[in-house]
Amino acid sequence: MSHLRSEARAVWSVLADGPVALGRRLVKEPFVLAAAHRIDARPKCELADLVAPATYPVTLAPRTGRHAWSLGAAEQLVIEMLIADRSMRTAFEIGTFNGGTTAVIAEALPADGAVVTLDLPDAQFSATQGPSSFTAADVGAVHRASRAASKVTQLREDSLAFDPTPWDGWADLVLVDGAHDYEHGFQDTLTALRLVRSGGMVLWDDFDPYWHGLVHGVLDAAEGWTTAKLVGTSLLVLDQVTK
Repeated sequence: MSHLRSEARAVWSVLADGPVALGRRLVKEPFVLAAAHRIDARPKCELADLVAPATYPVTLAPRTGRHAWSLGAAEQLVIEMLIADRSMRTAFEIGTFNGGTTAVIAEALPADGAVVTLDLPDAQFSATQGPSSFTAADVGAVHRASRAASKVTQLREDSLAFDPTPWDGWADLVLVDGAHDYEHGFQDTLTALRLVRSGGMVLWDDFDPYWHGLVHGVLDAAEGWTTAKLVGTSLLVLDQVTK
């Protein structure tokens, strides 16, 4: 009975938004369902499949460093564990935002480690991105204040036009967390597959039916590669890349 009540509340919530919102929801729903089907078809993996049994040095990033649009705390802890388990030294992040995740990665890397992070130039960011309380000047603010700031190289370029040649095969870890539409999902994935070294790992955040364009773009670009959904997180994983 409680399930029926929650379903009724969900239906009422959609209807209460008005006919325009309802129309948009109906138009979007087939794409969401198609994305959910493709996600369900992916192999599943557990964190225990990716790291050896051990005690890992992980630190929960302060709440001040995690914006609502930032990588979740669970996903950040997973990344710290992967860096420690695989003895990673280099990482490339597509989508800096406030730099909270960049700082987590940089602090988890060894003293001689390095992370490159990419986000839009100021003018493009201000013209296309939100939220309204977050400005182009805030991009990377958290990693700039981090104790590991010296490990970070900040690039301000459009990922759709970015030339990864200088970093081909450079990164032990690539995190894709940029724009969430089909075009960026597709192109950022092609870029990530160039950036990652043989034996490295690629992670995609927000691999969720809600972001159906992203899901389809990622899977179309990564066709032929073995990816798996990391259970309990929003991450898609490409592990032990072989080139």
